[in-house]
Amino acid sequence: MKIGMDARPLSTPMSGVGRLLHETLLAFPRTKNLEFFLFSHKPIHESHSKLLESGNIHWRQGEGFLSKKGGLYYNIQLPLYLKKFPLDLFWGSQQVLPPFLPQDLPAVLTYCDLVLYLYPNTMRPIARLQQHLFQSYSVRRSSHILSISQNTQDDMIAKFNYPKEQASVAYPGIDGKEIERLLKLDASERIQSLGKNYILSVSTIEPRKNYSFLLRVFRCLRELNKKSKIKNLKWVIAGKKGWETEDFFKELKFDSEKYKDIFLLENLNDSELHHLYKNSSLFWMASHYEGFGIPLLESLYHKKMAIVSQIPTFEEIGKKGIDYIPVATAFDAQTWAERSLYHLLRKSTFKGSIKKFTWKASAEQTLKIFQNTVSKEKI
Repeated sequence: MKIGMDARPLSTPMSGVGRLLHETLLAFPRTKNLEFFLFSHKPIHESHSKLLESGNIHWRQGEGFLSKKGGLYYNIQLPLYLKKFPLDLFWGSQQVLPPFLPQDLPAVLTYCDLVLYLYPNTMRPIARLQQHLFQSYSVRRSSHILSISQNTQDDMIAKFNYPKEQASVAYPGIDGKEIERLLKLDASERIQSLGKNYILSVSTIEPRKNYSFLLRVFRCLRELNKKSKIKNLKWVIAGKKGWETEDFFKELKFDSEKYKDIFLLENLNDSELHHLYKNSSLFWMASHYEGFGIPLLESLYHKKMAIVSQIPTFEEIGKKGIDYIPVATAFDAQTWAERSLYHLLRKSTFKGSIKKFTWKASAEQTLKIFQNTVSKEKI
């Protein structure tokens, strides 16, 4: 079975969709009967280069003027190329398919979230335009849709009136053996220098992640801690600067420079990230909306207590083992701060189970759908 895939997320540093694709591909069986052809307009990024060590994964890079921009390549050059390239199935890995796919080529779409419809103003304008142009077409053109959470699948079916029998959930996951291998590597100096009294948040800084709310929470916590006197209490943000407002970054920088207790760490490798999780005292994630929440899942692997916003996808992951608190008002910020202090003083840990969330299970479910889709098309 020859599978073509939108591999553009693998041409950028590891994050979000790129991690989902990277880990799922690595978890697929290594067999000559299963070949992946990864299509992108740019070279594979070094953080994903391990994929090319697999004999059944092949990189195909665009050429010429149309490959200068990801949108032009995907929507114009790639469909023309695929008319001459024999595939059994095309995998739309980031919830859009290129127009003019060969009519007899079945397509499976991975659906990550409905940010376009629920929180459009939190997207970059160009990304919002591209999604608007091709989202409905992509759903209609799909032979099957794989969502990354039950909530995302339910929302997608309701939005597009998509047939339930053509929809499935393939949860993202973790690889415990790989995490333990990464932890055996020495922690870098910048991780060691943080100590252990810190609250951790992991994601790109963008409006949907609601970091402005978390900054208010930490300011409240800083005041509360004057009485409790937890030494060297810090807030660490692991993730790159996204398209947040300049006003927010100015506030973050002001607090960081004045109090020396907020740290933004960018360009972390996987070992650094998991040492960061392991040494943290508490995890925060206040997103307005998420299709899933891999950072939350990773923190729970390390048995960290988490305080998160009240959204269904987080509840799918943490069940009754963590705290869910609203993020709408100043009162909510105070509640987050008080609850955070409670957990910090008591050294609370996560005691639930996340055993069902593995990359192996995700790859098995995805492969099953690929095989069923191809078989149906041949009947």
